[in-house]
Amino acid sequence: MLTTLPLLATLLALGGSPQRVPTAEETRLFDEGTRALAAGDARGAERSWKAGYEIAHDPAFLVHVGEAEEKAGAPAQALESYRRYLREAPDAADRADIEQRVARLAPAAPAAAAPPGGAVETPGNFGDTPGAPAPSPAPPPAVAAPPAAVAPHADAEKPATATEDDSGWNRYNATAVIAAGATLALLGGAAFYGAEASSKESDINRLVTFRYPPPQYSSVAAEYTSAMNDGRSDAHVARVLLIAAAGTGVVSAVFFVLDALHGPSEPAAPAPAVPAVSVSLAPGGHGLGALGAWSWRF
Repeated sequence: MLTTLPLLATLLALGGSPQRVPTAEETRLFDEGTRALAAGDARGAERSWKAGYEIAHDPAFLVHVGEAEEKAGAPAQALESYRRYLREAPDAADRADIEQRVARLAPAAPAAAAPPGGAVETPGNFGDTPGAPAPSPAPPPAVAAPPAAVAPHADAEKPATATEDDSGWNRYNATAVIAAGATLALLGGAAFYGAEASSKESDINRLVTFRYPPPQYSSVAAEYTSAMNDGRSDAHVARVLLIAAAGTGVVSAVFFVLDALHGPSEPAAPAPAVPAVSVSLAPGGHGLGALGAWSWRF
């Protein structure tokens, strides 16, 4: 019942009989048009309210149809809907408001045309020779048409010198950060393999020193040999990783220095036609392959 209140209020504004209760379908279409207009769909609201009008030809719908057509940018259609409303509801309480809308949307009346035939007798041509042609009046000055409104271009609000926002990253600090991350990863691997080598050394000392009574060599030969081989291999890997970490650490430090020297002084002007020669370190693959493939770019 609450959904019929807006439509009932519109019906009462016409000054008609209050016993006229809209049908359920009229109420549904009225609410549907109201929701569509609130959502910005003026044409959808127009269709819903026109369908509601066709049920019982209730003039209350015509006012809302005109409003929807105005919002849709069709003033001629809205003018016709308002005029039809005034014809079908001559005693409507809001007639004065609708007449103001009609006056606002109606085109201006054309200027009165000059009477046909000869020139109108004026004090200037009174007593002239009969039959002499009257001087043609000077044409009215042409009124310059107002310039057509041009929608502002999307880029007009941007200054001519605006450039793409700088995220703060460049080839120097990006390479330095990548090299620093690689250094940390290599140091972690070196620490792991160094710990493994130390563990193997402890196993060897335990086999050789801390057994009592001293065992026969043949009983621990296989374990001793395995510990020796594994210890040498782990120690070798740890040394290689440390050397690689030192190299990436140097690269990271160098590019951090280059970023500090060149970053603030880079001009904001467009890049020159011939790009400057630069060098950076970047992954040479995608995904997990990037961890083991690095390349220099010039």
